[in-house]
Formats: sequence, structure tokens, C-alpha cells
Amino acid sequence: MNNTIVSAIEAALSEVIERPLSGITADMKLDRDFDLDSFMFVQFLLSLEDKVPNLRFDPTALGQTDFNSVGSLAAYISAQVYAEAE
Repeated sequence: MNNTIVSAIEAALSEVIERPLSGITADMKLDRDFDLDSFMFVQFLLSLEDKVPNLRFDPTALGQTDFNSVGSLAAYISAQVYAEAE
């Protein structure tokens, strides 16, 4: 996983759940391990857009599997950001 993206995910999660986090892993589930409800999840995505340059989530292209875990989200973000750079 890209450490910059994982750090952004960790910072955004900390902001939304209002407690410090460290040592998140790729297999952690965003809904179960961090107890995000739908409103918190939207806040989390908006925070990520602020933290990761060139990242914009397209609501029509979002898939559930992209957001199951920290690892799947990091892969999605990496693909989006690096696709934009090309």
C-alpha cells in the first residue's frame, strides 16, 4: 500500500471518529472496525478529497467493493490519483 495514501486515510478517519488512530492495516474493515455510519462515511470521503491532491470521488463510479477495507480503498485512491496524473 502507498504510505502517503494510508496516512491520509488514517488522518481522515481520526478526524471523523474524533480519536487518534495509528497502525491501521490493509485488512481493517471501514464499517466494522471504525463504526462509520453513512453520514460519517461521507464526511470521511470529503476529508480524503481535501487530504489527497487530485482526488475526487465520482458518485456514479463508486462501488461497494472499493470501500470494504483500508486496502481496497487505498488501491482505489491510488488508481484514481495516478490515472489523473497520466
